[in-house]
Amino acid sequence: MFKSINHIGMAVPSIQRFLEGTQAMYAGFSRSAIIVNDRQHVREMFLSDGKTVIELLEPMGDRSPLSTFLRRNPEGGLVHIAFDVEALEPALAEIRDQGGMPIGEPVPDIAFDERRIAFAMVAGQIVELIESPQTG
Repeated sequence: MFKSINHIGMAVPSIQRFLEGTQAMYAGFSRSAIIVNDRQHVREMFLSDGKTVIELLEPMGDRSPLSTFLRRNPEGGLVHIAFDVEALEPALAEIRDQGGMPIGEPVPDIAFDERRIAFAMVAGQIVELIESPQTG
């Protein structure tokens, strides 16, 4: 059901400032273009060393779900780990069975070619589930 870790999500106040301040660590990583995600009220960029992917998430105003987190953590930090799953409904059911709680409804996401994603709270941590492309 849970196939692999897709990425690690980090909230930052500014993607540009984060990249400037961490040049020594991330200069050699590949970078995606910045994605403006109006549905989630974030700007996002993916960094990768070829094995691990980090999603940088910058809020777009107070409606962003990251705004509260960044008020408590002004420098930013880890906000979620994302998992690839075959299908969202069975994965969410398993999370519920383990005492976790879905956060909101599954929605298509621009950053993943409109594949559906869902968030859940599991053992005090936020996880993102990314549904595999549906065939047929």
